[in-house]
Amino acid sequence: MKPITWYRKQSVQLKIFIPFFIITFLSSTVFTIYGFFHNSQAIVNEIDKRLLIATLTMEQLLPRDYFDRVQGPGSINKEEHALHTIRLNQFLKNVGATYLYALFKENGKYYFVAAADFDFATKYWEEYKQPAPNIYEIEKNWQPHISTTNDPEYGLLRSVVIPHTDTSGRRFIIGADIHAYEVEALKRRAFLNFLLMGSVSFLMAILFSYAASRTISSPLVRLSSFTRRLAENDFSSSIRLDPALFPDGEQTRAETAILAFDFDTMQRKMEAHIEQLKWTQSARERAESELRIAGKIQETFLPPPFKPECFNSRVQLHASMKTAKQAGGDLFDFAVLDDDHLFFALGDVSGKGMPAAMFMSVVVVLLRSAAKQFRDPAEIVRRVNEELAYRNESCTFVTLFVGILDVRNGEVVFVNGGHNPPCLLTGEGSVSTIPTQSNLVVGVFPGQSFARETLVLRPGETLFLYTDGITEAIDETNAFYGKERMNQCLAALPPEASVADVVRGIDADVAAFSGDCEQADDITMLCLRYQGKQNTI
Repeated sequence: MKPITWYRKQSVQLKIFIPFFIITFLSSTVFTIYGFFHNSQAIVNEIDKRLLIATLTMEQLLPRDYFDRVQGPGSINKEEHALHTIRLNQFLKNVGATYLYALFKENGKYYFVAAADFDFATKYWEEYKQPAPNIYEIEKNWQPHISTTNDPEYGLLRSVVIPHTDTSGRRFIIGADIHAYEVEALKRRAFLNFLLMGSVSFLMAILFSYAASRTISSPLVRLSSFTRRLAENDFSSSIRLDPALFPDGEQTRAETAILAFDFDTMQRKMEAHIEQLKWTQSARERAESELRIAGKIQETFLPPPFKPECFNSRVQLHASMKTAKQAGGDLFDFAVLDDDHLFFALGDVSGKGMPAAMFMSVVVVLLRSAAKQFRDPAEIVRRVNEELAYRNESCTFVTLFVGILDVRNGEVVFVNGGHNPPCLLTGEGSVSTIPTQSNLVVGVFPGQSFARETLVLRPGETLFLYTDGITEAIDETNAFYGKERMNQCLAALPPEASVADVVRGIDADVAAFSGDCEQADDITMLCLRYQGKQNTI
């Protein structure tokens, strides 16, 4: 018997149920397969991102002159190597990678000059006897290389290697790896999850399809039974329609059609509503997950706490950032340029959330790169502006205050790129706003120049930088915190207050002012105090 003929002879319930069954089976299968492959690629992309961050961060974890001091066996002593290995291993554990290393090629051989692995087994200047193929690949074009590579010594690895050049132009290779079987384990887990979800959804859909087909066919079966009995009894008046089937009495046929139509409409709307809810919930969870990841990545771009001993306690510096969302658009940065100069910056990216967080990360990277090349804040801001303005179709911008402090005499050379002018706190407790030239914001107009300005800090004077998240904080009455209250709070702080106390004091005052109001904007502060030369006994 042909399938079409067989299908035509089945009951109405089966005719409804069978297409539901086939469609549900196919859709569940497609969902499982597509979801698995899409998620597998997402897993690999996330691992590659973590490995790339690990390689880029390794340059920051090691001393700035570390690679310059790598000159051969014994150029880095065992104690320093062990200290760096411990630090790198802690970082390796945090990012979830297996190996983190730096290689140097000499006389055709590769040597480990810094490394981290969970066994602490790699020594300084240990020869890498059988390099993986990706090591040779990066030598061809000296560009970052991401691949799954079969290492003769360490097995099959997912690997990211990037080039690094020291100040003398010598080439190093920095790499981060994770065992391929760990990646495959994550993929298998994702497959099982999707298979389970697909099976459960298939079973639920089958149960729903059966119930729906029975519900739809039941009135027709009862109506068919009625017509059959009516015909068999020669249209006897004793044969009556079921009142439950046609509650409006004589309007039997019309009421049946209306009931079927209403049921179908209700079902269709319910299905559409459930799908919309699923899509909305999935989109919200995906967005929240991306914000959490962005927030964690964003934290890695911020510098570690400032160490006053860098300049023999001639400078105090403390900064903090409290985002309004899980990822924000404010930024701060500082770095020791040499024995006598301190670079610092604070900025505010337009917008909020993920786009602002991504833009903030780019700004920090560009600032650090430019600060390593130039000692002129005007040139630093100009270079950052050129890079950001290139193909900036979204017109996202950042306000920046960038300065370089000469710790020998307290001179601050700075540029204000459309940011709030900073405050100056004297040793006597007075507070004033530093007048600055009105430059444009950074990142919108290419070819823009920025005015360089100079300020000399006397010993004991403090420079306070902030974003508008402070002055524009609101309370229950929608009143703004304002610059006047901020200045009053700064002036009320005790003279012996440290820079950390200044930051905490403003933060506490803003929190007390806002009360239960939700934080509307990121709050970022940087407080720098020039101590001058310290007397020694």
